[in-house]
Amino acid sequence: MAHRVLFISDISLSPFTTIADRMLIRGLHARGVDMTVVTQRPTDETEELQREGIKVEYIIFDKKISRNIISRLRAIIDAGQIELIHVTFGKAMTNALMAARGRKAKIIGYYGSLSLHWHDPSAWLAFLNPRIDRLICASDAVEAHVKRQLPPWRRNRAVRIYRGYNPDWFNGLVPANRSDAGAGEEDFLICTVGILRKVKGIRYLTEAAGMLPKEIPFKIILIGDGTDSPDTIKLARASGVPEKFIHMGHIKNPPAWMAACDLYVQPSLSEGLGRAITEAMCLAKPVIVTDGGGAKELFARGDNGFVVLRRSAAGLAQAIIRCWENRDSLASIGMKARETIRNEFHHDETVNRTFELYRELLG
Repeated sequence: MAHRVLFISDISLSPFTTIADRMLIRGLHARGVDMTVVTQRPTDETEELQREGIKVEYIIFDKKISRNIISRLRAIIDAGQIELIHVTFGKAMTNALMAARGRKAKIIGYYGSLSLHWHDPSAWLAFLNPRIDRLICASDAVEAHVKRQLPPWRRNRAVRIYRGYNPDWFNGLVPANRSDAGAGEEDFLICTVGILRKVKGIRYLTEAAGMLPKEIPFKIILIGDGTDSPDTIKLARASGVPEKFIHMGHIKNPPAWMAACDLYVQPSLSEGLGRAITEAMCLAKPVIVTDGGGAKELFARGDNGFVVLRRSAAGLAQAIIRCWENRDSLASIGMKARETIRNEFHHDETVNRTFELYRELLG
């Protein structure tokens, strides 16, 4: 008999943002798991899942604790005789935990960053809750961090399963036209993607830009919510080279701009693993990351990218200069990055490990 799983994930976000979860759902469905998906809004992608025989329900998770949400989830759990609930984001987890009260369903969470802390009371209502049977962690760094937040007798509930990708998902992606952003073919185009938060380290990238030699004809594209805000523009001005920055803000298709760039840089103070980093690697782009969090695990082999110290504008600048001076070798480094995803962080392994975890919990 097929295991009955309720998978709660916001796959109604942009297609590239949610592709890993959607393909995980498909992969588990192909393994014979009876999948019921709860997400927030209908999209072309969720309707495609339904055409493939996967049940999809829609609930807006607008509150961490909502009687209406809890009631609707409980009805889905009971009607579907759900055996396991797999939750990927916080507002869904708090409501799912309450909906599962009095039910025997196992509960799995997914955590992708290093922002979970035992001294935060709200964490115990969500991902540190003792009712959770397993907490999937995005990287070794996240797993180690989560275990430090859990009491010793529950640390074995944290397990690392990389959120794998498949470079083939990006076959046929048409690169953006550089001229649309005011960049020329002669420009050494650098791209970074991230919401404007301190942890994303944009400040260090803007400082690094001011340290680059004038003879490097670089431009830096900033993509993500807030990267076109007055605060970011102020950081660019402080660099002394504000004309080198292209402030794109939120856009629908960041990978198209990654595909158009020469170098991808993630200056974050901490990354669980890094979705945008993984996407850039799938696109065979050379990548610079910091040693904060789990992103460095993608570059453990040493010849497929560059790892610098976090909070180091000088380190970022030196790495960018090195890439410029050795730009003839960047295509080879990018191909090695792509093969790293294919061979070591592939989506198929995520499906396999998740399926085995389901079997472990359900027998």
